[in-house]
Amino acid sequence: MITVPAHRVKQFGVEFYQAGLSAKDIDRLVQFEVLGYSGGPRNEPQKSRVGSRARVNWESLERRISESETAYQRPLIRRKIDELVTYYRECKDAGTLPAIPGAVIITSEKRFTFTPIAGQHDLGLLQIPEEHGVLRVLDGQHRLLALHALSQAGEQLGIEVPAVLFDTLDARQIVELFVTINAKHTRLNP
Repeated sequence: MITVPAHRVKQFGVEFYQAGLSAKDIDRLVQFEVLGYSGGPRNEPQKSRVGSRARVNWESLERRISESETAYQRPLIRRKIDELVTYYRECKDAGTLPAIPGAVIITSEKRFTFTPIAGQHDLGLLQIPEEHGVLRVLDGQHRLLALHALSQAGEQLGIEVPAVLFDTLDARQIVELFVTINAKHTRLNP
């Protein structure tokens, strides 16, 4: 089990947690999965751009991602991951902005254990099973895969990632939440 300080939140009968997870823990515990159909054509690997500072090892990264007919995540957008890798490096070099100030949303089929601290009902310690694949990304997949790409390149950013964690949602609720998040967000004008 890993133990992290957390805030327990309840909305409309659904309980979830807000916590900071180390990039290292996320890398060890998250299973990346995209929608795929067995027997269907695979996307051809794109050629990497020579001279690109991002230099993502796509072969290694794509081995980390499984495909499933029951997954809800869309295929990866390589350009997005390249841009995020570059952005994280710029944030690290400048040291003036957090790289990931917004929370990623994570689900788990396994229950967590929440222990309130003395005198507090909603603040406490959250225990998460320490198993590869125990966590699934609902929102923030590209951000976390960019962190993984940096880790694979030997660059440890040593950052904490804000996360919202659900451990009580059934499959229907997870898909409904995914659709709601991706259909109702506000796009910024460039």
